[in-house]
Amino acid sequence: MPFRSIVGLVFILGIAQPAPAQEASIDFNLFSYEGAYLNRIFRFNADYTAKYNIPIEVPFALQIPVRSDVEIIADGRPSGGIVKFTFATKDPSGRKFIENFHVVDASFPIPQDSTDPMPIRLRSAAKALTQSAYPSAVQGFTDAKIISTLEIVVNGLRAVELLGTYNDPANGPMVLQLVAVPHPNRAESYFIVHNISRTMVPMSGPEQLPETLGGRVLDSFTYD
Repeated sequence: MPFRSIVGLVFILGIAQPAPAQEASIDFNLFSYEGAYLNRIFRFNADYTAKYNIPIEVPFALQIPVRSDVEIIADGRPSGGIVKFTFATKDPSGRKFIENFHVVDASFPIPQDSTDPMPIRLRSAAKALTQSAYPSAVQGFTDAKIISTLEIVVNGLRAVELLGTYNDPANGPMVLQLVAVPHPNRAESYFIVHNISRTMVPMSGPEQLPETLGGRVLDSFTYD
């Protein structure tokens, strides 16, 4: 299912249920890819709303990396949030889950009595990730653990990242990256849910997150 033009941006393209992690193809190696990445730009704005009838309160844009050995499945009406991209192997014996990247609505109020509100908003965002987004993201899975919570920069924007791990019965051990990205001038914002198969993407550590498919998407995130 190669990357295709948007049809109501619900190219829910019928991915088969991912095979258990132990059946993952050993031929796929995210970090040794020698082909060139192409980036497909998606803009979520008023034009997008008018065309697809999907409300976008805060315009943003993403660049989706395209490579020859990866299928991309985009859902413009995911359960919760604005859009979700799923990456899977092009395997004749059945697609295997690699990663997904899910953009979700959020609100991080701007304190009116502060001359420097961003640190306050980031602390609020970290609390929201830890107490709300994380429990929701790992619900129904096992061995869930929070590894770290820290401030990061996403394409020039101050943000908060929570890293965790859990076990998915269908896909095996997973890495969870949650990132809250407060809009610099508005309360209405977004946070990101990024799940990575540790079998298909055997990272040596968090320093390799930017090299993952979802990491590349995150690095491109911008408020329009």
